[in-house]
Amino acid sequence: MDALELLKKDHDLVREFFADANTYDDMKRLFDTIRAELEAHTTLEETRFYPRFQNRKFLKDLVQDAKEQHRLVKDLLRDMQSQEGQEFEKNFQTLKAEVQLHITFEESEIFPQVQSLTDGPDLGEIGEQLATDKMEYQLARKSGDSVQQR
Repeated sequence: MDALELLKKDHDLVREFFADANTYDDMKRLFDTIRAELEAHTTLEETRFYPRFQNRKFLKDLVQDAKEQHRLVKDLLRDMQSQEGQEFEKNFQTLKAEVQLHITFEESEIFPQVQSLTDGPDLGEIGEQLATDKMEYQLARKSGDSVQQR
């Protein structure tokens, strides 16, 4: 699976989680799962995917915008961990909207640019690395360790 397919698969999974969160109880039940997926996904994009493309002429500003979107999502996730009631529900809806905007942005702006590169890195190799790193990240999170940079 190439890098873009893997990232789109992550996007689809998060969309499914959000689609299943129809009530406050659903939102609370799915929040930790959504948070874990988003944390793993954003970490991988920022450490493994974006660095490969951030210095490309047509991608530099797009990558910066995507990183800013990540920052907003991470801030919401952090704040929501201690929220309850209407405040949590309102921020959950904001998170859902921001994540959807980010996914649309990546899939319609960044991914086509990456795919059009004729001299870019091998997306298959990057995909394999992302898959391995995601598994390591998730295992480390479960054991309480942090992912070490290679």
